[in-house]
Amino acid sequence: MLDFIPTLSLPLIVSLVSASALLLNITFFFIVQTTKATRDHSVIPNGLPWVGRDKNEIFSSLRANYRGLTNSVELFRAGYRKYSKLGKTYVVPAWTRGPQIVIPPTMTTWISTVPEHILSAKECTFDNVQFKYTVGHPEILHSDLIGTLIKRELTRSIGQFQDEIFEVVENSFDNLFGIDGQWREVGVFDSFRQTVGSSINRIIVGKELASNMDFVLSSVQFAKDVSISSYIIHMFPKMLKPLASFFATIPNRYHSGIAMRYLRPLVKQRFADMCQARDDPTFKFDEPDDFITWMCREALKRNTLVETSPEALAYGIVLLNFAAITTTTITATHTAVDLFSAPNNASVIAALREEAATVLREHNGIWTKQAVSKLYRLDSVIRESTRMSGIGGTSMARKVKVPGGMTLPDGTWVPENNTIGVSMDGIHFDEEIYENPLIFDPFRFSRPREMHKPGDKPLVNEDFVTTSTSFLPFGHGLHGCPGRFFAANNLKIMFAHLLLNYEVEPFETRPPNISIDVISVVPMTAKMRIRRRVGEKV
Repeated sequence: MLDFIPTLSLPLIVSLVSASALLLNITFFFIVQTTKATRDHSVIPNGLPWVGRDKNEIFSSLRANYRGLTNSVELFRAGYRKYSKLGKTYVVPAWTRGPQIVIPPTMTTWISTVPEHILSAKECTFDNVQFKYTVGHPEILHSDLIGTLIKRELTRSIGQFQDEIFEVVENSFDNLFGIDGQWREVGVFDSFRQTVGSSINRIIVGKELASNMDFVLSSVQFAKDVSISSYIIHMFPKMLKPLASFFATIPNRYHSGIAMRYLRPLVKQRFADMCQARDDPTFKFDEPDDFITWMCREALKRNTLVETSPEALAYGIVLLNFAAITTTTITATHTAVDLFSAPNNASVIAALREEAATVLREHNGIWTKQAVSKLYRLDSVIRESTRMSGIGGTSMARKVKVPGGMTLPDGTWVPENNTIGVSMDGIHFDEEIYENPLIFDPFRFSRPREMHKPGDKPLVNEDFVTTSTSFLPFGHGLHGCPGRFFAANNLKIMFAHLLLNYEVEPFETRPPNISIDVISVVPMTAKMRIRRRVGEKV
């Protein structure tokens, strides 16, 4: 009887096993996502209206989350038009971060002034990036040491490092774009990420280590790893996150390990030297002027292990690199693709070059802090690009920390641990706030300054770093991004040097952003053709 049973070949067996494993994985993923979506949606108050969710659909929560994954930008804009303009609060589904409760613009000033213990910006950030799992030493995140130094030391010291930053930018562009006048095709995001990483680290860790590309590229890659792994971990319910994170953060641990190999001995020696100089008046030590010195100096005033351990301080530098490199690179990439795809590209570039050349002549060929501050047209281009091509979704996101929940000014009750925020995209594309908001207008913010005459009504300050209830990429109020002044300075040095010394072939069409979950992802694979301007080096 057994002779009648057909013999299965090995390839067929392998195919059947593979297909069965794939089916099991798909089923498991479906069950996990359905459970997570249902649980996330269940904590939203019943009276709040949704966009992108139809409660009468089968698997309505999961389907809503899928819409939030693939079309979040349009959902936020539709909700803004339908509800925010009428002063109403609404909800947008999100695949990873859970439902986003969006409050109307009339509450922007209110949310910007609410204390951290009531509406937490920090916890919202930690949750968004899943810091509990994506980084080592998560206890460091609860120290204010690095944030204090950014506000107090870094911003105040911007003018001291202009020559060093320019030197790094010049060398980086020479290496990336060439000096021979030949056209090269380069990745926009990757080129700016490397330049940003080098220039930022010149101030953070000093010239020697900032010139070490093994260290710089590991820091750059770590910033990318954290972003990717946080998305993966977000997909799993809380009980499965530790297991998922073990595998998702393998690249994080690898690249942070490389960075720490260089940082650990440097910070340890610096801290030891500064301790000895403090305790022994005869010990001669010339402190380098960089972020590591500032950090060690501040740590000597503190007494917790998290704030005085060289290991923890070194890892703090890794985290600082993540924050600084990621945000500045995204802004630089958006500015480049918006600028070089503008319909009136040639005239805009000519106007920017004229401004940069004039300012540089007036300051004896040196990009001082004062010189950079006079690049009004370039500042406007960066601000306009950030308005149009920001990361989307909500701004000023806050997690409710009041036990039992809280009541918003419009009477809406929000349970504890829910996220609220305002629709940045909705505000930035509101025709009542910005004229022709869908059009990239490079000199939207510099034009009023150039047309202003003595005796006219005083101008409203609309520099790139100025936050307001209608310009929210950096947040607004109590938790406005403290590093924006340093980032703006670096960005303007980079683009002024690029415009004066290089020619970029215009894009036929702007490389599109990709809507993923609650943000609009920068076109990371976009390429640009660039060459040194013949006979030019300014």
